[in-house]
Amino acid sequence: MKSLKMTHDKALETFKIFPYIAWGLVIGFSFFVYSLTIRLEDNIDQLGKQTKFLEEKASSPIKAVDDFEN
Repeated sequence: MKSLKMTHDKALETFKIFPYIAWGLVIGFSFFVYSLTIRLEDNIDQLGKQTKFLEEKASSPIKAVDDFEN
């Protein structure tokens, strides 16, 4: 009976295209992380503006608040 363990003759690193695929993945992942960072920075700025607006509304008298939209 054959062993259920699979054996491979070649390692992935022996293929000629491997370095290009590896570098492509590294560059792609770097771009992905960069885009997440930029979006996070934009969201943090937006939340800061919203927090400042709500603090101003909360500190004003109740009768002076018309609405909570801009």
